[in-house]
Amino acid sequence: MDRMNPFSKILLTLSLLLIPGVAQAQKFVQAYSSISALNATFWIIQDAGFAKQEGLDTELVYIPSSSTVAQATLAGEVMISPANGQVIADVGLQGGDLVAMGGITNVVAFYIMATPEIKTIADLKGKTVGVTRFGSSGDVGMRMFLTKYGLEPVKDVPLIQIGGLPEIAAAMGKRTVHASAFSQPMAYVAQQGGAHLLANLSKENIPFLHVGVTTTRKFIRERRAQAKAYLRAYGRAVHFMHTKKEETKAIFTKYTKIKDQGMLDGSLTYGYDFIEKVPLVKAAGFQVTLDDIAKKNPKAKSAKPEQFYDNSLVQELIDEGFFTKLWGKMP
Repeated sequence: MDRMNPFSKILLTLSLLLIPGVAQAQKFVQAYSSISALNATFWIIQDAGFAKQEGLDTELVYIPSSSTVAQATLAGEVMISPANGQVIADVGLQGGDLVAMGGITNVVAFYIMATPEIKTIADLKGKTVGVTRFGSSGDVGMRMFLTKYGLEPVKDVPLIQIGGLPEIAAAMGKRTVHASAFSQPMAYVAQQGGAHLLANLSKENIPFLHVGVTTTRKFIRERRAQAKAYLRAYGRAVHFMHTKKEETKAIFTKYTKIKDQGMLDGSLTYGYDFIEKVPLVKAAGFQVTLDDIAKKNPKAKSAKPEQFYDNSLVQELIDEGFFTKLWGKMP
């Protein structure tokens, strides 16, 4: 069951959470919550056969709610899912057993798209920037970006909530807002509407665990061999994405329903820009997150980044030469 409609998958997840003992009868479930190129490894692991190659009988489900996916992962009904550092740290500070065993994307993973009259970052001063919602990854990323360049969010650059990225792209066309943080394929849509690339944040190196290979410490402890096998499948999926472009685009089309070649090429480039070949989690990304959380939650002040990730399995693969053999050299 590789694909189900979103409503059916939500029902599946809820039923798993409500029926005692069902988990033991289920396959190795991996879930994702958004149609983004940053989730490409989940799709490729499933469709290119890398899970099966590693002896994993996986089931891939789409549940369009990151909070529901996180709860299902905590409950053990989903074994592997994507989550950002903010979610993992928030859960951990509340005593929840959620951990990143790999870092898919260790920086703020957006393209800053702007209207034609915005030629430089300094031109954003006094202009309105759109975000999907306050507290979202795009909002956090935009604030970090503005601060890095000496612009104070809200004071120097007003931020307003618009809704989804399609709505933001439309607002830019009307000049209601002049810039925003986009992922692919919506960055391409904004570009087609007249916006241009102001900054590629992959080159800005703003630390943040944008997407982590997320599970529980209990899962790593009790099913360590399977967790390690999954990370090998991840490594093979990233290599596939870089070496099998047309096959990867076909998988993208299946999961995104996109057929436009420009959008597909843009999504693939986005994956190349941001997805880690060797998925070590970077402590700096969690430290930035904890510093931000500490403004409202005192527990974060004494917390350490290492509480929220476990690099031991990726490090084992590095020490065994897995990535070197896969790429011909250490990426």
